[in-house]
Amino acid sequence: MRSLESKNEDIHYHAVCAAGNWGLDAAWPHIGRLLASDSTDKSLRLAAIEAVANIRPGEAAEILLNLTQSDDEDFVEAAYEAMSMSGALTEEDFENDDYDDPDNKLLSFSS
Repeated sequence: MRSLESKNEDIHYHAVCAAGNWGLDAAWPHIGRLLASDSTDKSLRLAAIEAVANIRPGEAAEILLNLTQSDDEDFVEAAYEAMSMSGALTEEDFENDDYDDPDNKLLSFSS
């Protein structure tokens, strides 16, 4: 947890990755702030996208769905991949384009 506050960019990046890999719930607020800030370094934000899906997949779905509307294709791709890895989005959804569903069917899974 202390490494998430590191001013060293490499340590901070690896701490975010580790928090996601371990599903560290206490890291949720910090990683959420990284995602919400447009000033977050791109590589750190990409790591945060993957991490939120592993920490709280149910709550992450809405955040990730919003990121699919980004102008940055890397964020869009990472968000879809994170949703797929967490179970919020399946290969069938990709094939059928169900992720554009206005009824937010993808948000109805449990964490």
